[in-house]
Amino acid sequence: MSKSPIPFNPGRFDGALIEPFYSVGLAAVPYRREREKLVRLLRSKHQDNEKAQALADTLEACVKSRRCKSAACAECARASQKLFASTAAAFLAKQKGAGHLVCVSIVPADGRCKPKELAPAYAVRNVRRWKERLGRAGVTWFVGALDYSLNEHDTARYKPHWSEHVYGLTTTTDMDRLKKELRKQFPATEEIPRPVKVKIWDGDPDALAYMLKPNYWRRVATDDGERFTKNGMRSCRATDKQRLRSKERVRLALYLDELGLHGRLVLRWAQFMNRGATASIEERAPKTVGTRIA
Repeated sequence: MSKSPIPFNPGRFDGALIEPFYSVGLAAVPYRREREKLVRLLRSKHQDNEKAQALADTLEACVKSRRCKSAACAECARASQKLFASTAAAFLAKQKGAGHLVCVSIVPADGRCKPKELAPAYAVRNVRRWKERLGRAGVTWFVGALDYSLNEHDTARYKPHWSEHVYGLTTTTDMDRLKKELRKQFPATEEIPRPVKVKIWDGDPDALAYMLKPNYWRRVATDDGERFTKNGMRSCRATDKQRLRSKERVRLALYLDELGLHGRLVLRWAQFMNRGATASIEERAPKTVGTRIA
């Protein structure tokens, strides 16, 4: 009698995060220092915050072979970036010939929230809603992740807010139509004049790493930027990328720790699979019953 297969949790992304994905030597120094800086910040300025102190304990205990696997840990976030990029590359290799592989960036207008309103339940609702819109735009499978920034305007034209947005890859046989349909589902606003960007993926592995990038920024918009044209300089909208303030870093870190590494993934008709020795992303298109999708 054959043995039953080893049980596994297909959603356990952090369970596939093993030591070979972690940076070593000089390459590990920037991420270790970033983790240690966050611990010092939590210890010094948030001594009365129980959640902050618990996160500091978690981050301090992150060492080789006993990783904390917190989404707030710079070392674990960097390792998860490598894991996701490698499994995504293997998945995309199977999709060649199915159309153009394209990079899709979406900044949904309903992905905004006030600085104190970040919550995992908010992200879950957004991901579910956005995957439905991707389907209405004609997207079949989508492999991507959530990204975050703290957005402000230099003249306070709008209030500071967290922006939750999506970056990932899919395939299409008609890129112009895909852009048109995505813009219907994710329309422009005064604050977000270009919410959708679609471009052909040229095979650059940096695009795969960008999906789950471990660093976040404060983006300060201005209406008085300058752009060089053949007729000279002209005014335009521009964004200055700056480091998060200490209170913003802590707020986001606490949120990411609660959300978890897997919580950042945005997978439509695809599933991350962890069988212990191997990890992969597998296509999971719904079964069809006649002309209806089950």
